[in-house]
Amino acid sequence: GNEEADILAKTGAHSLCEIPESAVPVSYRRCRLEVWYWIVKEHCKVWNQSGTCLHTKGIPRNADKIPAKSLLKLNRNKLCQVLQVLTGHGNLAKHRNKMGKAQSPLCRKCQEAEETPQHYVGDCPAYLNTRISPFGYHKKKK
Repeated sequence: GNEEADILAKTGAHSLCEIPESAVPVSYRRCRLEVWYWIVKEHCKVWNQSGTCLHTKGIPRNADKIPAKSLLKLNRNKLCQVLQVLTGHGNLAKHRNKMGKAQSPLCRKCQEAEETPQHYVGDCPAYLNTRISPFGYHKKKK
């Protein structure tokens, strides 16, 4: 068995590979790129099918347009706060309530809705003046 496999391996190593149709050479970079595209596609498929990370999945698609350079200019504490708000794992009442560290998920400032990142950044009337200065007028969707 092994002797025959050795003979076939040596024969294959010394003979030219015959391809029936004309072969177009593909660069190493192109092969790597195709593998990368496949990995991203498979990752997206698994990500979309999973039932976890609902807050992060709820972030609008254009939110990934946040300039990385402006985030990198933030100091460590500010960057940590921004990432906590984006992922829903900040020091907000809803998250703390899930962990059993807060009695109520309601907003500590207005008590009108759950204190989620969306409420904190976009809807809370207590932070209206803070939002208007850098972003302009904000009208809540009905």
